[in-house]
Amino acid sequence: MNLNYKVDPEFNCKKYIKSHDDNIFSSHNYSESIIKGDFCNSLISILFNTNNLENTKKILKEFKKKTKYPEKIQFCIKIDSDMEDFVINFLNELSVFNFNFIVLVSPKGRGFIDLWQWVNFLFKVSSKRSKFIMNISDEMYVANKNWDTKLEKYVNFYTDGIFRLRTSVFKNRNYNDLYECGYAPDTTAIYTRKYLEIQGNFSPCFGPDNGQQFVSFYLSKLNLPRHFQFLRDVVTEGIDFKGQGTNLGLNEKQKYLRNNLNFILWKNMFRYKFQNDYFQRARKIQLEILKIKYEFIDIEDFGYKFHINFNDNNKNKYLRMNNYLPWFQLFIYNLSKLDFIKNNTGFSASFLKGYLVNFYFFIFKRLPNPPEDISSQGFLQKLDNISKSIDLYAENLIKISVLKKIRFGFGSLVDFALFYMKIGFFILFFILYILQHPHRIGSVLKQIFNRLTKNCKLKVKSNIFSNDESEQSKTIIVKGD
Repeated sequence: MNLNYKVDPEFNCKKYIKSHDDNIFSSHNYSESIIKGDFCNSLISILFNTNNLENTKKILKEFKKKTKYPEKIQFCIKIDSDMEDFVINFLNELSVFNFNFIVLVSPKGRGFIDLWQWVNFLFKVSSKRSKFIMNISDEMYVANKNWDTKLEKYVNFYTDGIFRLRTSVFKNRNYNDLYECGYAPDTTAIYTRKYLEIQGNFSPCFGPDNGQQFVSFYLSKLNLPRHFQFLRDVVTEGIDFKGQGTNLGLNEKQKYLRNNLNFILWKNMFRYKFQNDYFQRARKIQLEILKIKYEFIDIEDFGYKFHINFNDNNKNKYLRMNNYLPWFQLFIYNLSKLDFIKNNTGFSASFLKGYLVNFYFFIFKRLPNPPEDISSQGFLQKLDNISKSIDLYAENLIKISVLKKIRFGFGSLVDFALFYMKIGFFILFFILYILQHPHRIGSVLKQIFNRLTKNCKLKVKSNIFSNDESEQSKTIIVKGD
C-alpha cells in the first residue's frame, strides 16, 4: 500500500457550482475560477466526501431546518463519477436546496484511503470570502436552531482572525499527550479561513481532524513554561452536531478491514515527516500572531529556524525559534507507545500483551483475531496467558540483587551512549540538511559571519513584548529555543 500516493485533482475532475438562488448547476474544470463559487459571500464553507445521496439529503434537510440564513452557507462536496446516473441524480436532488454548492466529481480511485486529500482540494475551491471552514462526514448535521446566527457572533472573537471553534463531544477536553490527538480529536471543529490559510491546507496525510488536533497540541506547548499560551481554541455554546459516530452501516467483516486500514493510517500519522509538518504549522501560526500583534518585530526565515529581531534599549536582539521537531525525541516517544492496547483502545491489559499485538500487526499487516478463522476471545486469552507468565518470570528476576546492580550499571552506560549518539545525530543532520538544501548555505554562512563581527545581534532566551508599557496585563513573555 503506497501511503505517499498523491491524487491529481485535475485528472478527469469536473466542478459543478450552484448559488443559493440558482435552480441548476453550471459545469467547469477543477482549476477554473468562478466568482459564484470562489467568491461566494458565505459565512461558512462546509466540506465533506460522500457517495450516499440519502445521507446527503438528510443532513441538508437538517441544516435547512436549523439555519436562519441559508444563503450564507456554502457546501463543498466530493462524489465519485463511476456511475453517471448517480451524478445526474445527485445534482438534480441538490438543486432544490437554497444553499450555495460546489460539487467535485471525479473517479473513485483508491477510495477511503485518499479521501483526506479531497478535503484539501475542497478547501482550495471553497469561497475565499468564507469566514469559517468546517469538515464533516456525510452522517453529521447541526443540532441547534439558528446556529448560524450564533456562529456569526464569533467572527471577531480574535481581532487577527486566527482561531478555531470547538464544538464536538470532546470540546472541553484538555490534551496532555500527543496520542490523545489521534484517538480523541475535535471531529467537528470550525476553523477561521485564516487559521487554515496560514497552514496551506487541512493536513499532509490521512486524518484532517486528527491533524488539526496535532497542530493545536503543539501550539499549546510552544511557549511552555511561560504564562502566555498561543493556543487559539475557543469552546462554543449552542453550536452542536449530531451523527458523530463512525463505521455506521458496516458489517463485522467490513469493520475488521476498516480497523486494519485505520491502524495503518494511524501509524503513518506519527511518522516524523508528518509530525514535523504539524509542528511547523503550529510555528507558522505562532509567528503570524506575533507579527500582527507587534509591528516593530522583524522575522527572518532560515528554513530550519526563525529569528525574531527587535530593538530593546538601543540594543539589537533576537529570539531563535526552531522550525523542526527533534527527530530523536519523537523516536523515543513512539517507542514508549508500542503498547497497542494501552495507547489505542479503552481497555487495560498486560503491557506485554499490548506489545505482542503491535508486533503481530507489524509482521502480518493486520490486527489479530480475524473473524473467519479464530475467535477474538480465544486469541487474546492466549496472549494473556503468555504475557502473565513472562511478567511473573521478569518480576522474579528483578528481585535478584545482582541483577539490580547490573541494571544500574547498564542504565548509566546507556545514558552515556545516548549522549554521544545525540551529538552524532546532530552532526549528521546538519550535513544532510546542507546537502539537501544547498541554497541555504549562504544564510548559514551569514549567521556565522555575523557572530564573528561586532554587528552580531544579542541572542536572548525569552523576551517581554508589549505595545504599551503602562498596560502590564497585555504584555507577552515569549520563549525562544
